[in-house]
Amino acid sequence: MTIDPDQLTAYALGILPPEEEARVQAALESSPELRAQLRADREALTALAEALPVVDPPAGAEDRLLARVAAERRAAPTPLPPSRPTSWLLLAALGLAAALALAFVLRPPADPLQRYAGIPGATTRAVTASGGPVGQLVRMPDGRAYLYLNRPAEAGRVYQMWQMQAGVPVSLGVFDGQGFLLPGLPPGATIAVSVEPPGGSPQPTTTPILVQQL
Repeated sequence: MTIDPDQLTAYALGILPPEEEARVQAALESSPELRAQLRADREALTALAEALPVVDPPAGAEDRLLARVAAERRAAPTPLPPSRPTSWLLLAALGLAAALALAFVLRPPADPLQRYAGIPGATTRAVTASGGPVGQLVRMPDGRAYLYLNRPAEAGRVYQMWQMQAGVPVSLGVFDGQGFLLPGLPPGATIAVSVEPPGGSPQPTTTPILVQQL
């Protein structure tokens, strides 16, 4: 099943029609590489949002927006097929995706470790294994965490992240280089990192190099 970059970006933005969203979701479940690319897209969108200045909206902006949406719905009683969304909000989101893609072609992304550590309220601590430092863990106020390992995986191998659930490792995907953005996991959740073949494995094939409780 082939998923092009535009579809993946639209999926990250949450603007795909239901049938296309289901097709992308099925592809993600069977492709660690696609999941890694989706994670990179979401990190890029997050970085873009965090870089925007915080401003107060003009007085009455929310009421005007809701009134405009309601007026557009009344003016379009017969919806177009879901594969051709016409909402100005969806078109704006697509425009944002195109601008983001262009920005990443023209400019390399900032160091994610510094970016996440610089989020207001984020805390950073060293992660150790076998008595020595192996990386850094950034905890963010929204519950996410970013794990960065000091050394890349050896040639022909990748790092893979796991969450321990009732003693059973559940894959969260492979690393994008030396870093991995963790979603909001419950307090006290235990994660582990193993070294695996390219693309990852259904279950760990090596002893974890790191086991960490969040």
